[in-house]
Amino acid sequence: MKLSFVKKQHEVGEVWSYFFEPHDVPAWQAGQYVNLTMPDIAPVFADRIFTIASAPHEPLLQFATILTPSPFKQKLNSLNPGDKIEADQLGGDFTWDAIPSTLSDDGVVRRLFIAGGIGITPYLSIIRDKLHKNEPINATLLYAGKHERRPFINELHQATKTDPTLKLNEYSDVKLTLKQLKKDIPDIKNYIVYLAGSQKFSETIGEGLVGTGFPRDQIKYDYFDGYIDIEYL
Repeated sequence: MKLSFVKKQHEVGEVWSYFFEPHDVPAWQAGQYVNLTMPDIAPVFADRIFTIASAPHEPLLQFATILTPSPFKQKLNSLNPGDKIEADQLGGDFTWDAIPSTLSDDGVVRRLFIAGGIGITPYLSIIRDKLHKNEPINATLLYAGKHERRPFINELHQATKTDPTLKLNEYSDVKLTLKQLKKDIPDIKNYIVYLAGSQKFSETIGEGLVGTGFPRDQIKYDYFDGYIDIEYL
């Protein structure tokens, strides 16, 4: 697949969004990822997988990331409008569908979205998609990290006003630990838990839940490789 660079946009702190016009991209679902290949840099640095922050109905593909000195990020940040890059490996199951259907007696499946820092991007895609379809979200979003590493806060607050079935809890001054999670969501056993953030952040909470007897098949992961404890550093 070919993508044409359109623009970049500063979000907060060192977080930037990059927008591309897709060419011949197959149908995809909110929450999925794609591999991007930067031109004119060493192959060892040229590829990186990104979760798509935009929703499928939007004309441009949006990718949000923390700008670092890496050759990939520096090349991405230096693209000019019209520059083309390659994309492949579109996929992933961190999506709205394919979840157990036996969690509630009232027929409502409750989702708990847990995001660490830039791990907010798959949820942003899902939330935008549900709002566009005018479908209730019925989810609680726990958003952890320092202020300067938590983009899209204003949009998320607006989403909770548009759809009151979406609840938002922020964790910037208080660290989101397993203990804090169980305190804030005492009925967590009734939720499908989505976890997106650095591998350490996601595994600490996910495996901690499993250690308390929480069913492993009620947890979905989306690791953001290359980010070490980005939520609170």
